[in-house]
Amino acid sequence: MHEYSVASELIASLLPVVAEQDGAVRGVFLKKGELRILSDRALVNAFDVLKSGTPLAKASLRIEGVSAHVVCDACGYEGIPEHFADDAMHFSVPILSCPRCNAEVRVTQGRELFVDRLAVDADAHGRNAACAEPPPHA
Repeated sequence: MHEYSVASELIASLLPVVAEQDGAVRGVFLKKGELRILSDRALVNAFDVLKSGTPLAKASLRIEGVSAHVVCDACGYEGIPEHFADDAMHFSVPILSCPRCNAEVRVTQGRELFVDRLAVDADAHGRNAACAEPPPHA
């Protein structure tokens, strides 16, 4: 499960940002493209285990999905890819060829993995740091 290494890197990249906050971080909002082969549940579990003993100990990890988007240079199609659904697999898989002409496509969205924002409590002086700037890439 490489979710633990991803969660470890995420926490390590957030610690310098969290150290600059006046309040406690309560939420980490992550954007994850549907083409990222990561289990949301396993990533949240890994984050929950690894955050212990850090300034992120009270933070929850919220994962927001980003749909795949493709462009076909052959026919000009732009949009979501078709999906192959197999009940035995329990999920659908994007087909990365053009749904219009079956040519190879370029993926323009859906591979993302980044911290979108942090939810931070107000500090003891009443200053609100509700939406902190995340690190450039997590």
